Amino acid sequence: MFKGYPDALSVKDLQDMLGISKNSAYKLVNDQEIEHTKIGKRIIIPKASVISYLQRNHR
Repeated sequence: MFKGYPDALSVKDLQDMLGISKNSAYKLVNDQEIEHTKIGKRIIIPKASVISYLQRNHR
């Protein structure tokens, strides 16, 4: 899943992967829906966290 994306994602990558707006992507991160790490001001999202989020929220 998401083979064209790196293992460490940016918020922009998250937007592209899920087809969501910038605000929606930041909301998922800020609400702790998707695990991430902050390095300085940069947000790093493991690709596995996005996949896990999708599996948890699959309806």
